[in-house]
Amino acid sequence: MKSMTAELYYFSGTGNSLYVTDQISQKIPYSNLIPIPALLNEKSDETKKIKRNHKSFKTSADIVGFIFPCHGITIPVIVRKFLKMLDIASSDFLFAVVTRGGSIFRGFSAINKIIAKQDKQLDATFVINMGMNDPKLKEFSVPTEEEFKEFEENVQKKVELIHRIVNNRGEYHDNISGINFTRYKWINYILERLIPFFMNHYATGMKSYFYVDSKCTSCGICEKMCLANKIKLIDDQPIWQEDMECYLCYGCLNFCPNEAIQIYDKIYMKSYTPERGRYPHPYAKVNDMVNQKSLKELGTDKYVIT
Repeated sequence: MKSMTAELYYFSGTGNSLYVTDQISQKIPYSNLIPIPALLNEKSDETKKIKRNHKSFKTSADIVGFIFPCHGITIPVIVRKFLKMLDIASSDFLFAVVTRGGSIFRGFSAINKIIAKQDKQLDATFVINMGMNDPKLKEFSVPTEEEFKEFEENVQKKVELIHRIVNNRGEYHDNISGINFTRYKWINYILERLIPFFMNHYATGMKSYFYVDSKCTSCGICEKMCLANKIKLIDDQPIWQEDMECYLCYGCLNFCPNEAIQIYDKIYMKSYTPERGRYPHPYAKVNDMVNQKSLKELGTDKYVIT
């Protein structure tokens, strides 16, 4: 009898989704963890070959899961790009898990729209509320120890549910509602359509988004952990290269040991990063995030290029 196989494709900027992926993998021992950034690394020979020949990554796993954070109420751009390159024709069960700070989430429908081209739909979808990692927002605050314990309890309960649903190949779809932008329904309606459009078409190419203040010590952590390889240390100063895409994971922002990285004010947005703290997941270390850039670090090369 053929043994069950599962692959968990994940992307994490500040550790929430990484932690959830790890917890799920412990419940599904036959799963193989694959970091999406490693597959889409612009320097990767495999990625260059795929783009050059218009080919795809192919999985032969029976079960395929996607774990990622909520970006602007939808899926991260890197996840969207990857889904368009992944051949899941031979997979029997598909599920997705989103981690969020509490906002509404409209990304599962975006995934279904992409994979519908392969006559597939998500069999199960899960939402996990965790610590917010967006210190540019006025309402951001670093979770207290008690709040983190509540997040942890919530994660464990949801992971148990995920294990049960996936193990039984059941159909399940979490409640995607959450905190609205305003109390006006018509404004929320417009924003729920405008924000994903902006995220998908403009956000990752924005210029003059991050900057460093006088607290920067040129430690190089931001360059080391940038999942898009966008940050370069030039003359001992982090530079966000304008010809490179940004994944907007906020890893550099939240893992900077001196909180020296800030976000510029925009016409449409005041940034509160100079006044707020930061939130990297307490169990996530810099090297854990860096390891997403390499398949070898995880000891896996079980993806197939077709």
